[in-house]
Amino acid sequence: MKRREHILVVSLALFNSEGEANLSAVDIANELDISPGNLYYHFKGKEEIVSELYEKFEAGFELLLQDGMETGAGLEEYWLYLYVTLEHIHNFRFFFRNITDLLQKYQSIEPRFRRLMEKQSRWVRQLLTGLLEEGVIVHPHLAAERVERLTDSIMLLFTYWYQFQNLRNRKLDQHDFIQSAILQIMTLLAPYMGDQQLQFMEACLNLYQREKQG
Repeated sequence: MKRREHILVVSLALFNSEGEANLSAVDIANELDISPGNLYYHFKGKEEIVSELYEKFEAGFELLLQDGMETGAGLEEYWLYLYVTLEHIHNFRFFFRNITDLLQKYQSIEPRFRRLMEKQSRWVRQLLTGLLEEGVIVHPHLAAERVERLTDSIMLLFTYWYQFQNLRNRKLDQHDFIQSAILQIMTLLAPYMGDQQLQFMEACLNLYQREKQG
């Protein structure tokens, strides 16, 4: 692994475990067992490291959104897409530890993140509309306004689920973080599902509980 890439890998692990705000470039250099000057040869400070990590996060998320636009609207496909999206978020979870403060601190990232959220919102809205058209969601009064509200609720979960769990001092591993978020999203959809879809959701919940106990 090239030194620059190694710095990014180690920085991401440190930011995820300790929080970006609690670390300096010197801390990163110490973890790498190199001099600060050696670190600055590759990156002109922590801000440049954070910016490049965001590039990686954004690029991966863009690919997921592109795949999501092409996927079917069945509940199983929805579940799988939610899983890989939340997995990506968990891999870069330091961004979501206190996202408002981070975006204020790194203002070059803020407009790009907002655009990314808008793209994701459009996908969630499209997915909900597809579920409605295919009869997965069968509620007769799920008008456009309610679809918009459901979209906002799901986006809140995507954006703040990690911070919510962190504030409650719940140190979830990747599996529990992903599954708990998915089940929360499915709970939002439950009132709009028919009996068959509710049975599917209950089966997923039972599977999650068995995995958790095992």
